[in-house]
Formats: sequence, structure tokens, C-alpha cells
Amino acid sequence: MTFAFRHPHIRAWTGAPLVAGLVMVALTVVSGDARSQGKDNPQCKPNPVFSKFPNSYYYKCDRSKFGKVEIQVSKDKRESKEGEYWSYFSYINKDKEGRLPSPVEVVRNYSNAVGQAGGSVLHELPRRSVFWTIKRPDGVYWGESGCGGGGTNDCNSLLHKIVKEAAMEQAVVVTAEQIRRALSDTGKVVFYGIYFDFDKATIKPESKPTLEEMAKFLKTNSVIKVYIVGHTDMKGGHDYNLKLSRERAAAVVQALVGQHGVAKDRLASDGVGPLAPVAANDTDANRARNRRVEMVLR
Repeated sequence: MTFAFRHPHIRAWTGAPLVAGLVMVALTVVSGDARSQGKDNPQCKPNPVFSKFPNSYYYKCDRSKFGKVEIQVSKDKRESKEGEYWSYFSYINKDKEGRLPSPVEVVRNYSNAVGQAGGSVLHELPRRSVFWTIKRPDGVYWGESGCGGGGTNDCNSLLHKIVKEAAMEQAVVVTAEQIRRALSDTGKVVFYGIYFDFDKATIKPESKPTLEEMAKFLKTNSVIKVYIVGHTDMKGGHDYNLKLSRERAAAVVQALVGQHGVAKDRLASDGVGPLAPVAANDTDANRARNRRVEMVLR
């Protein structure tokens, strides 16, 4: 996608400087003071959403496979968004006339950039930052971007907090012994280590460790019969989620039988969609808790 601008201080960025074609508004200024010698921290990789603000350099950054950002989605409401996480703190050098951008200018730049990329500005904190979301082919991004410090009328640094929406991968799986104890104590076991393609019943390869422990338990306890039950969150229609939960449970049974040698007559599958939540469906984190597979004693 290509954008064209007529404003003398705005130019379009396309191609290499940006990820997936997001446009960043830039002012044409030239650095002139001592801080122009500041260089990007070599540990900082490029921002996944925005190109660099003119005359700025990455001072500190952080990236993690899974993190959380509090997003002001409206004037009176905040939500936690979770997924792949980035944060950046950058300094801005003065121009040749000794000027820094104002907080208003910084916030306006990021708001315009989000809009030009087809995203949504959710809320602005005047003279500080903007909360935004952008949907791209590679995922949904949420973030806060704006002024990280300075005086009343100037901004000498920038701050970004960004997540690409995703559920956490369960690295620690339930063991066969833990399955035995849970079934003995409560009659069921909850699994978060089984992953499916989005809106599908296709099991992802990273589910293998959990499936192996389930099969290990079932083979060790050969007289036990169980239900495999699918659960969803409340996003989407009720009938759709009910159908999806049943198909996912059936896929788990098929994997246990076909790939791990569990006798078919010991397993039955069903799904209850969103009807048995373990948390409110008001945040990404809680919805992730509700998306699960359970093993229930028959």
C-alpha cells in the first residue's frame, strides 16, 4: 500500500523502513547539538510498527516472547492486552536551531501515522501519548506511543509500549502423575498446553508434549475411561463456538488414538463452547483461560 501527502512537513515511508507497510509521519529537521552523536543501542532491533522519529535514537529497549500492556481503550476504560512485547525509550536531538518537538507535535505525529495506516486511535492523553490499535496481515497490534520526557513545551524523548496480540504458550505441561492426582481429587484435569490454528480444530505441533503426557497417563492406567471436553471463550456466536469446541475435542481424541496408541473405546469427546468459563470474558488474559481442553472421568 502506498500513501501520498501534500503537506510540506510530511512524507510517506514505504518498503524497508517499515514492517508490513505501516506509514510513519516524519518532520524534516537536521540535528545540530552534542546529542547528535547519540547512536542506537546495538541491542535494540527496529520498532515493529513505527519507523524512527526524526533525530531520535534508541537508548533502551526490551523485547519478550510474551508480555502485557495496559491500554486506555476509551476515556473511562482500560484493558490489558497480551502477546509478543516490545518497549522502546529513545532520545531526540535538537535541530540546528536548538529546538525540540513539542509534546503536541509528537502525539499528533503518532496519531496521524496510525490513522494513515488504517488503524484506530483509541484515546489520547494530551501532551503525553496516544493509545492505538492496528490490524495487519501478521496480527493485531496494540500500543501506547508518545513523549517520554521533557519540559512543558518540548519533548526530549520518546516512549513506546507495544504488543502483538497472542495467547501465551504453556511451556510447563501437566505431567502424567499430576493428571492422576487431579482426576483423583476433582474428577477432571485442565490443559492449556494444547494449541489450535486460529478458528480451526487443527492441532499445532507445539501441543505434542501435553499430548504425550495425556497418553502416558492413559496407558499407565489402562482401565480408566475419560471424556475429552473442549471449551472456548465468548467471542463469536454461541452455535459457532459450540461446534468449534466439539471439533477440537474430537481432534484431541483422534491425535491420542492415531498418534499415541490410546484405545479408542476409552475416549469420548464433546464440547461446551463458552458455557463453562473459569474466568470473566472481559480481558484477553481471562479469555485465554477459558480457551482450554479438559479431561473428565467417565
